[in-house]
Amino acid sequence: MENTTQTQEKNLTTISSLIAQIQSDANSYLDSQLKKFGLSEITTSHGYILFILSKNKNKETKELAPMSMKEISKKIDKDKSTTTVLIEKLLKYGYVIREKNNSDTRYSYISLSEKGKSFIPEMERISKELSEKFYNGFSEDEKKTVFYLLDKILSNFN
Repeated sequence: MENTTQTQEKNLTTISSLIAQIQSDANSYLDSQLKKFGLSEITTSHGYILFILSKNKNKETKELAPMSMKEISKKIDKDKSTTTVLIEKLLKYGYVIREKNNSDTRYSYISLSEKGKSFIPEMERISKELSEKFYNGFSEDEKKTVFYLLDKILSNFN
């Protein structure tokens, strides 16, 4: 018969395996959607940056606002060097533009290019479909509970 510690370890392994499988399946879905839209040169990490930039709006004007590399790094939870590599590829393919900070040229801001902006409706569609996949068959209470519990797990690491 299993003792409490063994049962807890088994449950933790199962939970972490489920979370890893969900992430893998979500990334596979996102990759297939990016390819379907003709964006085979970018990965889900690039798509996430484009999505974040598409949601970053000036509070007053409600227009898209540029973000610093530091802000992007924090949002995507990657170090600055990884973020730089991801941004460089988006620059190379013309999805984003870099603007130097006039008062301090060591810093720059990243914003969507026209090409990147043209991808916004597709990003919103993909995001909506992914959410529908996640929550298919869930009641509103179940959605709130799952979100609450996953957020609680995440907060245990922060």
